[in-house]
Amino acid sequence: MKPLFSLLACVTFSGLLVIAPARAGDGLNRSEVSTLVTSAGASMLVSAPLLLAASAADKSSTASSQSGERATRRVSAGPLPDMKVEAITQDADGGRSIALADPLDAANTATLHWPQREDNPASNFVLGQTVAFTPSPQGAGWMLRAEDGAVLTFVPAIEAAQVSHSGKL
Repeated sequence: MKPLFSLLACVTFSGLLVIAPARAGDGLNRSEVSTLVTSAGASMLVSAPLLLAASAADKSSTASSQSGERATRRVSAGPLPDMKVEAITQDADGGRSIALADPLDAANTATLHWPQREDNPASNFVLGQTVAFTPSPQGAGWMLRAEDGAVLTFVPAIEAAQVSHSGKL
């Protein structure tokens, strides 16, 4: 907001310097008053679009920086409970799915899905094994580890996957 106020102040004072009569303290006749009013109106017509453009640019840059901060804050993988592999299935399109369930809370479930591809992350999982979710150091997702600590795969947080796919990472 400071740039907007300083721009407004500069325009106002420069307008006053241009339109103010040189004879301070003397009375003004009708012609001089008319010239003063016309000059002030013209000055406002010229400066108003500049002020509006400056205000819009200030709002735009503020909104842009806030959305960037919001995206940065959202990308944060928090702790998740260990889960048990309930099912490993091959989908009709050739992809693989892993169904996980929290042994302590049956309502807490997750499904991992990979489309068909040469390296099959689902092949690292074994039916009945317990999988630990370890948040990545940058908070962009979780390293899934087997009971012996072996890395099974990396699963990005939804926000991190969206940022990654949009090319902003």
